[in-house]
Amino acid sequence: MSASSSTTGGRRRVRTPGIPSKCWCGVCITELISKINQNPYCRYYRCIYAVSLRLENDNHVFKWVDEAFTDEIQQLDNQVRMLEEEVQFLKATII
Repeated sequence: MSASSSTTGGRRRVRTPGIPSKCWCGVCITELISKINQNPYCRYYRCIYAVSLRLENDNHVFKWVDEAFTDEIQQLDNQVRMLEEEVQFLKATII
């Protein structure tokens, strides 16, 4: 289970598809680097409000960068697949 959708401290994180730009609270997202032993030097996205108050186990946006990129690629792959199907349909109707 990903960190952006896991249960933390009894709260469930809000699932943010793709690369986040704003938190549910309306505040922008910043990119940071982890300094903890479990994930040293790993980049992640975090709500600036939560960072400024040093909130932990909250429901503001937190998402690992590699997970966000994977989500973006999957979304783009789905869009390409839909466009390919539409092109095939249009080709079939023209011929």
